[in-house]
Amino acid sequence: MPYIARRYANLFQMSYITRDLDAAVAHAQVALGFGEFRLSENPVEVVSGGVQQTLVVRAAIANLGRRQFELIEPVSGPVHHYENVLGPGSGLINFHHIAIAVPGPWSEWEKLVAEVAASGDEIAFIHPPFAPAAPIPEPPIIAFCYVDTRARWGHYTEFLWWHETLNGKGAFPDLSA
Repeated sequence: MPYIARRYANLFQMSYITRDLDAAVAHAQVALGFGEFRLSENPVEVVSGGVQQTLVVRAAIANLGRRQFELIEPVSGPVHHYENVLGPGSGLINFHHIAIAVPGPWSEWEKLVAEVAASGDEIAFIHPPFAPAAPIPEPPIIAFCYVDTRARWGHYTEFLWWHETLNGKGAFPDLSA
């Protein structure tokens, strides 16, 4: 079974891209009925196109039990992976990707990255810089990658691993609940 289908049960997030995060959050709260959002704007080092770059986005996340609704406004760096849904006639919010959690120890993240590499799907960007041939000696507390699955799924797929101590804190739902 392909790697995405095996992991699909851990889908926890729907993510949308916007040109105006403040207006998108207001729309999500008023018109769609979402409550509080956690806002962030943090630069993060990623590898995209084989080059380490700084990605900056403004993001808003609403946790809804074990699920999340995310809004992203691209700011700088390799944002073309987001902006491809912001063409002429795009709306205030535009579907971009699903996010699938990678639960378990760091070795599960290493296994996922190896599966993606073997699939032939392109990793649009990854944090922290990681390759199965050059594993990271000290695991971080969070890791993510965006995989270009548009040809088969019609959207990007994000995989996100976080250390179990983050469960239920901030932008991380407790998937064990």
